[in-house]
Amino acid sequence: VQMQAYYRSLAIECRRLPLGVVDPNFADPLSQDNLSLNDVYTDLHVVSGLTPEEKEEKKGDMRAWGLRLARGEGGERIELLQAIAMPEARLLTLVGDPGSGKTTFTNYLTYLLTEESEGLPEELKGLLPVRLVLRHTAKYLPADGTKGTAGMLWDAIQAEITSRVGSATAQRLLAFLQTEVGERGGLFLLDGLDEVPEADRRRKCLLEAIQDLAINLPLRSRVLLTARPYAYADPKWRLPKFALLALAPFNEKQVLGFVKRWYQAVSPVMGWDENTTANRSVRLAQGIRQKPYLADLASRPLLLTLMATLDSSWGKLPEDRADLYEESVKLLLSRWQRGREVRDEKGDLTWEPSITKALGIGEEKIRSIVEKLAYETHLRQAGEAERNGDSADIPRGEILDVFCAMLPEDFNATLLLNYLETRSGLLMGRRENIYAFPHRSFQEYLTACHLASTEQNFGTKLRNLIYEDLDWWREVFLLGVGKKRLGGLGGAVGVVSTLLSQEVSFAKKPSNKDWRAAGLAGEALLEMRLSERAPEEQAFQDVADRVRRWLVKIVEEGHLPPAQRLKIGDTLGRLGDPRFDKDQFCLPAFWQNKPELNLGFVHIPAGKFIMGSKKGDAQAYDEERPQHKLELPEFYMARYPVTNAQYRFFVEAGGYAEKKYWTEAGWAWREGANFDLSVIKNEELREIYQRNLDARPVEKRHQPYWWDDLQWGAPTRPVVGVSWYESMAYARWLDEKLRELSSEKLSRHRNLFWRGIARGKLQVGLATEAQWEKAARGGKALRWGWGNKWREDHANTEELNLKETSPVGIFPQGGSPYGLLDMNGNIWEWTHSRWGKNFSNADYKYPYQTEDGREDENAADFR
Repeated sequence: VQMQAYYRSLAIECRRLPLGVVDPNFADPLSQDNLSLNDVYTDLHVVSGLTPEEKEEKKGDMRAWGLRLARGEGGERIELLQAIAMPEARLLTLVGDPGSGKTTFTNYLTYLLTEESEGLPEELKGLLPVRLVLRHTAKYLPADGTKGTAGMLWDAIQAEITSRVGSATAQRLLAFLQTEVGERGGLFLLDGLDEVPEADRRRKCLLEAIQDLAINLPLRSRVLLTARPYAYADPKWRLPKFALLALAPFNEKQVLGFVKRWYQAVSPVMGWDENTTANRSVRLAQGIRQKPYLADLASRPLLLTLMATLDSSWGKLPEDRADLYEESVKLLLSRWQRGREVRDEKGDLTWEPSITKALGIGEEKIRSIVEKLAYETHLRQAGEAERNGDSADIPRGEILDVFCAMLPEDFNATLLLNYLETRSGLLMGRRENIYAFPHRSFQEYLTACHLASTEQNFGTKLRNLIYEDLDWWREVFLLGVGKKRLGGLGGAVGVVSTLLSQEVSFAKKPSNKDWRAAGLAGEALLEMRLSERAPEEQAFQDVADRVRRWLVKIVEEGHLPPAQRLKIGDTLGRLGDPRFDKDQFCLPAFWQNKPELNLGFVHIPAGKFIMGSKKGDAQAYDEERPQHKLELPEFYMARYPVTNAQYRFFVEAGGYAEKKYWTEAGWAWREGANFDLSVIKNEELREIYQRNLDARPVEKRHQPYWWDDLQWGAPTRPVVGVSWYESMAYARWLDEKLRELSSEKLSRHRNLFWRGIARGKLQVGLATEAQWEKAARGGKALRWGWGNKWREDHANTEELNLKETSPVGIFPQGGSPYGLLDMNGNIWEWTHSRWGKNFSNADYKYPYQTEDGREDENAADFR
């Protein structure tokens, strides 16, 4: 009975959604009863943690690893609830950025365990939940260097039980719980390693205690520890024998699923009818799907929840990040201003006055004080030797210093701090006499607000900060531009123009700081949505064009490290990449400041080349031999792989529904036919192919497989998830479109390419294997397009560890002798040529022969 009472109390807490701090509609007790975590919980996904190579990296290289995990990059995505039930996850560390869902998941899992839910994986059923919020355990950890033991954790567990059932019962219940865990097994949920301070060796002691607990638990028991990536990146904080998984950002399916569940859950609270609920859900979902900036926000569970809360409460969707934070700050501050019902020592109902009444100050004054506190905190944190990505610890003294300078001498500091900790939501108590902003982004936004309201030369101030330390001030800059935008586009554009005041053609030997500043300017314009908000304002567009020219220079000349260049390439693509012509199917328009008269199709001259690999080449496949000379007639090859923006024209033109673009076998596939996999003798390989086919039933064959995935869908990244049939259909569609363009092109450029297109002598199609190889290596037997010596930074390959596709053309050093790009690395490409029916061995061998049937496009073979 006592155990049931304890778990009942724990379940009530864990199912509660703490949304009252965001909006008063959800603060009412009846609303909290109607709206619970299990109503809106959306399955989280995880990816694998450290690769074997990363485990060998030096401590100094681990910051990049932490950032990678924070973005959810790694191996294959898998549902978290499924992942933690695996045998290898018996001892598990789960890392994730602030707001990624770590605490939400531990609460949800605790609730499922207390309720003995049927939704639990079989491996977890029957386990007793033992939850500890680790920031509450610090007082049970000695500061004298004593080695941590499991007993310290049990002391913390007893204190947790005491808080729910009283001290008289807690000791007996603890003994009973220990016995039950020993017999039945338990799941220990330890939330928030990073919230335990490093000072006085407390975090080290905690890890020793966890290790001691894990060693002595029965095999059926499990331990789940959560942490932020920065706190787990240092090898000294990692627990041996603990598996590692990282929370992935929401993908589109998760986002849309959350939105649907959210509106169904809040409907009774808001008093909506069925139609209103459905319409609001669809409106938010469409906004997220159609607008990349919202999709980016929505990939973070915390921000998605804020968006949904604001949308359902205020009846509007926040415009961008600055809008989102502005509305959130206003909501949180308005919570300061409202009185609150409380109980006195006798249990009688009383009324706690608002902060305005208690301190005699208004919301505007409080806002300016908190903004100054954020700025001084952020400035102080910038100078710290070991700063991290979290909001800073703010000692009580620092808060009082700021408030004393801006408030009357006789104000009540104790009352103020009580309000700060218990009422505001903008500052939270982290431990005794230490406070923090709830998320680093709030600290940065309020810092930007302070600078915007106090600096006469706001743009110059931000520029100086960026050139001093871009990594630290980048978010302040972006949010500062967003804050200025709230007062009008002119001020925001002016800040960007100040950062990048000079044309790239006039800049003398730009430094990496200049190139990075250009990338930041591009991000600011993207978040501002300048082209959408002021497409006709020429002065604004002049600034945007100047920024684009800087970004093109970065991409085409290969400035900055590849990872930074990748992000800049994505920014350029979303801003509108002038290398491509949106009025001509987004085909190439300019390359190295010269017009692409053939829309990116590069002439490959007739002649002989060396095909295949030398005998004895350890890196070559047997099918690449013998090496031989082959003569080919002239042809044209696209400078880049087909991009998402280019392929979108085919999709939106209805190409998937037009039989004329498809081969006979391709159209059969489009309508549901599948390839005969019985020819694959290797059972494991055959099962892999079968799973791929099963994942793409006929209703998913109307667009590329990953078409809606936010990670792969940037405009100038190569399209992925397309079959050979789809590639052929796109080529036939583009052939038709180029023939339609040929008359107009010939009136201006009477060249051989357009003459060949117009007369039907040139047709768009997939390159044959021989054409592809000649275009990639040139007339000489080059090992790679740039030469015979491997260069790690010349292509997006495994060695570079980007682990994602990249915008086309960002590796100019890796171009082929003919100026073709991305022929090494980035993506696998289809050719026209057949492999044959025997998967294990090619039916069509070398020497290459054009007329032996390998180019029969109607044959249903492996390609």
